[in-house]
Amino acid sequence: MSITKKEISDILSQGPRIDLSKDYSRASGVALLLCGEGSDLELLFIKRAVNPTDRWSGQIAFPGGKRDEADESLLAACVREVREEIGFALTPDLLIGSIDDIQARKRGVLLEFYIEPFVFHLGERPVLALAPTEVEKTYWVSLEYLADPANAAEYSY
Repeated sequence: MSITKKEISDILSQGPRIDLSKDYSRASGVALLLCGEGSDLELLFIKRAVNPTDRWSGQIAFPGGKRDEADESLLAACVREVREEIGFALTPDLLIGSIDDIQARKRGVLLEFYIEPFVFHLGERPVLALAPTEVEKTYWVSLEYLADPANAAEYSY
């Protein structure tokens, strides 16, 4: 599998996307950080720090988080949260699009807010400074690995 930044951008701009902003007043923005080109394209995942007061404690996730009153937009919230969690300052030129909003869920139970995933493309892996109270570890995973059915797993709750 070999895909370019332009091809990803073109795919993201096709057709209308699912927008849940009219259905829920609370929202989070997460960053899908793609790095590399062609068959070397990777996606960043974080492992959240273990914290008994965090509902997402210890989970594998994308960096990002909820919109605060001070955030001018959900994208601004996403950019702020990425900077706070992994110490990387996203800039507008790195944004290549967004994918369908999804209703948040925890262990299969739907929650009363939605998540908008914003897609960014980085030319190379950035130096990250993890906030230890929020992020325990990061993982760069190749899209080829994620797309291979041999690596798929299913879990029931």
